[in-house]
Amino acid sequence: MIEEDNDIYLSLSSSELNAGVFRKSNNNLIFSHSQNYNDNLIDEDKNFERLESIIEKNIKKIEKDLNSFVSNISIMIETNETNSVYISLMKKLDDKKIQQKDIKYLIQDAKSQIIKAYPNKDIIHIIIKKYLINDSESNFIPYDQVCNKISLDIEFICITKTFVKKIENLFAKLQVNVKKIICLKYVKSLFLEKYPNNICEIGYNLSKGFNKQEVVIIPKKIEKKGFFEKLFHFFN
Repeated sequence: MIEEDNDIYLSLSSSELNAGVFRKSNNNLIFSHSQNYNDNLIDEDKNFERLESIIEKNIKKIEKDLNSFVSNISIMIETNETNSVYISLMKKLDDKKIQQKDIKYLIQDAKSQIIKAYPNKDIIHIIIKKYLINDSESNFIPYDQVCNKISLDIEFICITKTFVKKIENLFAKLQVNVKKIICLKYVKSLFLEKYPNNICEIGYNLSKGFNKQEVVIIPKKIEKKGFFEKLFHFFN
């Protein structure tokens, strides 16, 4: 089996590892495994020595099952190195119709402010918590509605850059590239009861646009259509 046909997710909490492999063609979970460990190896084992051994064994287990080498992986992680930052921004429209570019402008502005204020952090999630249209709360954006002003309440889930580098170096030792880092606490807050067998299913579905209020950013280097052309799944 070719690894490019699958997406591989690894969940690391304070006491448990979960692995999930998903077939890209139909989104089916084709491999699932979990392992408990007694100590908080994420935040207490600063050198990741014990955690590295556990991860290595589980990667070998995945490779044996897939009959293919694991070279790319998405990591869901629960750590004290993550935190949320909230920001509210408003744009005056002066009785013009709401357009996608107005929402994109506010998100881009907010993101720029967070990057400037927290240079030692990486943003791993951007979540729209609330829309205010002329001071009235809305659960969606009424495009083409005429309004005077629009504002967004946005949550940025961030993680320290030094921790990201440690995680990347840990997997680099195993010749595995970290494609994405996902906040496990955020994942657990979303419909956990629907995925009792493997929490990796939630992380995988988040990447596919499961939470319509989360901004999905596609890097310029792989998305020729532009940084914000595919900002939300519900834009498509």
